[in-house]
Amino acid sequence: MKDRNQQLRASLGGLPTKQVIKEIHNIPKEDTVNRSGIASYSIDDKLRLVSMLNTLKIEPQFYRSENEQMSELRDIIERIGQNDPYFVAQAIVWSRCCGEGMRSINHLAAALLAPFISGTDWGQRFYSAFNKQESKKSGIPTGGCIFRADDMNEIKDVFLALNKSKLTNAMKKGFAKTIEGLDTYALAKYKKSLIDVINMVHPNPTKSFATVSIDGVEIPVISALMTGMPVSADTWEVAQSEAGQEVAKAIKEGKITEEEGAKILAEAKADNWEALLAEGKLGILAALRNIRNMMKNPRKEMIDNWCKLISNQQLIRSGLILPSHFDLAYTIVAEEFDGYDYSHQVKEALLRAYQESIPNLKEVFKGKTLVILDCSGSMDYRINVNGTHIRTTSCIQKGALIAATLVKAVDADVLRFGSRAAWWNGNKHLDLFTMAHSLERADLGCTYMHTAFQLLATSRAKYDRIIIISDNEVNNDRCLVSDAYRNYIRSVCSPYIYAIDLAAYGTTPLSNEGKVKYMYGYGATMYEDLAKSEFDPSKYLDHILAVKI
Repeated sequence: MKDRNQQLRASLGGLPTKQVIKEIHNIPKEDTVNRSGIASYSIDDKLRLVSMLNTLKIEPQFYRSENEQMSELRDIIERIGQNDPYFVAQAIVWSRCCGEGMRSINHLAAALLAPFISGTDWGQRFYSAFNKQESKKSGIPTGGCIFRADDMNEIKDVFLALNKSKLTNAMKKGFAKTIEGLDTYALAKYKKSLIDVINMVHPNPTKSFATVSIDGVEIPVISALMTGMPVSADTWEVAQSEAGQEVAKAIKEGKITEEEGAKILAEAKADNWEALLAEGKLGILAALRNIRNMMKNPRKEMIDNWCKLISNQQLIRSGLILPSHFDLAYTIVAEEFDGYDYSHQVKEALLRAYQESIPNLKEVFKGKTLVILDCSGSMDYRINVNGTHIRTTSCIQKGALIAATLVKAVDADVLRFGSRAAWWNGNKHLDLFTMAHSLERADLGCTYMHTAFQLLATSRAKYDRIIIISDNEVNNDRCLVSDAYRNYIRSVCSPYIYAIDLAAYGTTPLSNEGKVKYMYGYGATMYEDLAKSEFDPSKYLDHILAVKI
């Protein structure tokens, strides 16, 4: 950091230093074009694969359809898989079980990888369960790509849809071993998705320790599922379903009116939520997703336990809870339950939970930090369904949350751009989620990223680091981003730059070895990487290469 600050101060003295001149001279020429046909820089296949696995949801994007995403993923896996299938497997395991936890994209990748790992001694292990305990104990991600029991069914469905053939031996053996290791709760909870898998891979019931009592006889749960015997899990879904069935039966038999039934059911559901939270039987994601149901009939003990649960940092990390989950729950409470009992307590807990999940960046990011936020039209893409605009992949939503986090964490300045660039002069004292929503509302238009560097050069604004949040699909208004960037370095200063990609299109508008770092995603792992080292170009790939299958 000392050397960096000395270099920065030297570059601000007026005329460029010899080192800065050399740096400008060494910035490479663009080697490809983006989807708008604008000169850009290509991204290495391995880094591109990791960025796709950690950002995409297999849904329409502004510049790419679902089919195009799937085709590009297939091509990348084929290119890497021919020479280094183990890396692809490592990337999938890390992305699904340690990174951002994306489901569909990683299930697709796991299915596409199958032909390349046939005959390997580790293929079976890849299609087995991720070893959470060993990974936590050793600090080394260990195991396969199955993070949750229903992952197997989704990988199976994708593979069969793509190949119209039987599961590979590696899949069969890996899935069978995973099922044999599941406890009674997991087998019962995910029984609907597991029954087909069990019948296809034939796990050995005698190797399973999970049993269930049926007519006073203890039998393996796997055997019960294979023979169609009733197996029930003590989950919140079951509890709520049973309450609804009892009320519905009473209404049908004329014992109560529908109005009475609604009141009874509301109380019964509240009782269930309270009991599940008190007994620790409700997962943190289920708690966040069901905040509406709980706020409709809140009780002090219920809310206290809910706040305690969602503030548990260990559960946040182990459950791969994304920042957007907290933001969505906060928005629901703020917009639909403002002024209700306990609404203030719930909002405070959500803010605390999110903030506690982010590392202390202030200790790392010394000096001045700028966030450049892309507010162009492609960042707020909506698809049309039956005449209604529906937001699917909202990069601006994710980007604004990152920007607000950095404002709160390190007092960062914010510059937004679309067709033009402008400073954000909003209230930095707003709570984090309100600030994020404020940052979303910007002047959308073209993706003229060069206007941001032009404004910086004109204002002679000096920073130690700049964090660019964008989908990286720039447009060209007679000026390349790289040219505007060179001019800023030449005339003002040469900060370190983190280019955070939210869409994984495969190109980036900036390159400068040692100064520009390409990043992806928007979850906790991104912040962790920022906190662990100010600048380490190999950080992401180091994560992947450490995985032990």
